[in-house]
Amino acid sequence: MNMRTLLTASLLGGCALLTACAPGPTRKELPYGDCLRTSEINRWGVVDGSTFVAANGPNYFRIKTTVDCPRADLGGGIRFRLSNSDRAVTGPDMRMCGGLNEQIVRRDDPPCQILSIEKIDKSAFDKLLDASSSKGSGAGPTGSVP
Repeated sequence: MNMRTLLTASLLGGCALLTACAPGPTRKELPYGDCLRTSEINRWGVVDGSTFVAANGPNYFRIKTTVDCPRADLGGGIRFRLSNSDRAVTGPDMRMCGGLNEQIVRRDDPPCQILSIEKIDKSAFDKLLDASSSKGSGAGPTGSVP
């Protein structure tokens, strides 16, 4: 094999490898003061299998997951699992900001990875809540689990 063929093959292989390993979409985490406080959820809704809404006080959030979670609301609430970094930073506040390894969980199902958490206004929240297949108040077992 001559040097020119070897160089061309390695350049093409390197370009193909870089294209295949391109980074996915970047996450946009909420500022700490704007994060969802899972211990203070007073209204929630399941819009579809991968879109949820939650409110805590005057703050409203749309939560999207990477996959469908069709049974996430069984048992009367939505349960979240914070990432280890969230637990270390937020302490008893139980805040989720849309970072890596935040999940919606059910006891008997695999967890659903949260893709994004975004703040929305009251009118958008009310529209999504009206379109929700199931909804509830914070009186149920909603919140964070270990």
